[in-house]
Amino acid sequence: MTNNLHKYTEPAEKNFTKLEERIMEINQPDNEALKNFQNLFTKLAKDKEPVLIIATGGSKVVAYFLKNILEKRQVITEVIEPRDYFYKLNTQCFKKSIIISASGKTNGLNSIINKRKPELGYENYFICQKKQEKENTTVISWGQNISFQEKSFISLSTSLGPMALILTAEENEKGNTEINQLIKTLLKQAEEKIAKIKVDFSHSKILSILSGYDTEVEEAILESNLTESGCIAPVIHDKGSFCHGRSNLLLLDPKSPIIYLQHEEKELDKILRNILQEEHPNICTLDTFDLNENQLWKTYYLSLQAYYLSLKIAKAKQMDLTMPEYNPKLIKTLYPYKGEM
Repeated sequence: MTNNLHKYTEPAEKNFTKLEERIMEINQPDNEALKNFQNLFTKLAKDKEPVLIIATGGSKVVAYFLKNILEKRQVITEVIEPRDYFYKLNTQCFKKSIIISASGKTNGLNSIINKRKPELGYENYFICQKKQEKENTTVISWGQNISFQEKSFISLSTSLGPMALILTAEENEKGNTEINQLIKTLLKQAEEKIAKIKVDFSHSKILSILSGYDTEVEEAILESNLTESGCIAPVIHDKGSFCHGRSNLLLLDPKSPIIYLQHEEKELDKILRNILQEEHPNICTLDTFDLNENQLWKTYYLSLQAYYLSLKIAKAKQMDLTMPEYNPKLIKTLYPYKGEM
């Protein structure tokens, strides 16, 4: 038996109505994090050492977006979950780490920091909402002076806000005012674009998502949102791997919806979409063909589409994306767990 008893959440309608306002409040030119991000990118690009980014849930979305920035600057970057750190055999190869957690309380993070002492050659950065003291770590807080508290079971403005700051830090030649105006435009475009989708999400329990290396931010958004809200079971398929047998999963539920993510139109994209549309008409494509900007902007735009699509799917399921029902015993036992990983 599930209950909607979560006192820290508010309806999706309220959270999405406030989304633009909240992103704008975070992405201000006087936000100290903006300069801190710029300095961080410059330093890491100059040092040219591998960087390990550690995050989970909605923070993992920010992690993959940050990875795009660093790879653009020719920095070898890998994203892992906090628990992975204790089992990964080559962590000593990554002398630099960026740990991301909006609350700063994610289990395992302090244990990781304690293992990465400066005298051993490690350099740690911690990205969070409010300022915190972390030993042997440079803390970048992106929401120290914001006036709101997002009450949502999924990460919404707490992902898109810092992503906007990171984008602004990298694209600073545009200026903060121009950047925020473009973000406002893209928010509206994304909402209108998703509203036109005719795919039926109401009946199936499975959602196939065709993605790739260039859309890992967007697939992370869909996977996290839809799983954590309990709307539908998302299954991520790499486009290349889909050609090697993974298409057989559609036999399990031929009418299940398919989401196709893309920024470019390659030969493989044409073949995949054509055959899927013939055999499985319950498919829609999320793309950025209507945006004449660079890859970072395209990723942000498609990320916005992924959030609005998550909302659309939840509504089709007659569920609330940011205030879902949940199993009280599971959540109250697992969410606050702070023991050994």
